[in-house]
Amino acid sequence: PQCYTALLAGGGVKKGYVHGASDRDGAYPARDPVRPDDLAATMFAALGIEPENEVRDAQQRPLAIAGNVVEDVFA
Repeated sequence: PQCYTALLAGGGVKKGYVHGASDRDGAYPARDPVRPDDLAATMFAALGIEPENEVRDAQQRPLAIAGNVVEDVFA
């Protein structure tokens, strides 16, 4: 559960680019880890949605919609 793969295509991502790496056993990130909220921010950025936007919960508390954009994946 600490390491997974995601495939991105279109939206301005680099063709054939590999970001990050896992350890020898594929169990943990060894280089350039990306969290799920960072992946969401990257996809939002490709769609033209500002990942810094916030939404409000029922008590009007601000919640970030995503993490940090992984700029390296874009051409």
